[in-house]
Amino acid sequence: MDVVAQYKDAGILSQIEPTLNAFYPLLEQRASDIDRVQTRTFKYGSTERHQLDIYYPPSTTTGTAPILFFVYGGGYLAGDKRFPAPHSLLWGNVGAFFAERGYVTIIADYRLLPAIKFPDPVIDIKDAVAWVVAHEEDINDESSVHVDIDNIFLMGHSAGAAILATFLLLPDFVPPLVKPRIRGVVLQAGMHHLQTKVLDVPSASLAYYGSQDSIRDNAPLGLLLRAQEETISGLPDIITAISQYEAPGLLEAHGAFLEALRERTKRDIGVIVMNGHHHISPHMALYTGVGEEWACKCDAWMKERLKSVTGIRV
Repeated sequence: MDVVAQYKDAGILSQIEPTLNAFYPLLEQRASDIDRVQTRTFKYGSTERHQLDIYYPPSTTTGTAPILFFVYGGGYLAGDKRFPAPHSLLWGNVGAFFAERGYVTIIADYRLLPAIKFPDPVIDIKDAVAWVVAHEEDINDESSVHVDIDNIFLMGHSAGAAILATFLLLPDFVPPLVKPRIRGVVLQAGMHHLQTKVLDVPSASLAYYGSQDSIRDNAPLGLLLRAQEETISGLPDIITAISQYEAPGLLEAHGAFLEALRERTKRDIGVIVMNGHHHISPHMALYTGVGEEWACKCDAWMKERLKSVTGIRV
């Protein structure tokens, strides 16, 4: 974690290479364990970007497992459900980490710039979740642990968190077959508010939303402030997470969104501080044995929600 602290004040893009150099050798030491987790790939839509990977738990006490969707970030410009070589263990480490904690873990690709506009990636994630709910038998085929489609958790980081927040806040957007099955949502360092005091609007975000007015209205904070009461009252349990050394603009965006979310929902929305991490490092750390505490806290939060619904301690 010393390398993370060393680059805590660097720009996000400047953090990527040193963070990879610090964590990837630790992942390579666990490569056989990560690759041992049963994984299958399915296509949920019409393009090559409409694919998802599913990581299965080795076993559970009930023979079934709740779902955890993880939505990666990348500024709407980049991202794959599995990193390309020579770093192909990344995202697989996330899937394996949570699968071994009892979740059928799903990582879906979604369409990226320049071939998209708002809210295309949100539609893709909606379609991916709906596809999973509708294809229980296909997912369970060849697996000893069966997916529990009645208990779904969503987790997203950076642009992925913004995609999930938008998914929840667009009016009448969450499919009726999906909405009652969502048990909780983890929003990590979300790009919820792009017109901050310290963050220039990235050109990619402007291309995605189309205009400054659209950013104001359709970024998650704008959607939250304008949402009808029916939308607010129908939100599932939510917790947020933010890195100790988060980029200032994202820290400001997180704070503004959290304050508004607490005010609109009248709930005490919790915050997990990802200690020792900057924006890039939390998910690279998973399955290394270093810097995983934040994920264990997320796991405990999700298990508590699951227990309150099913009465089963997972």
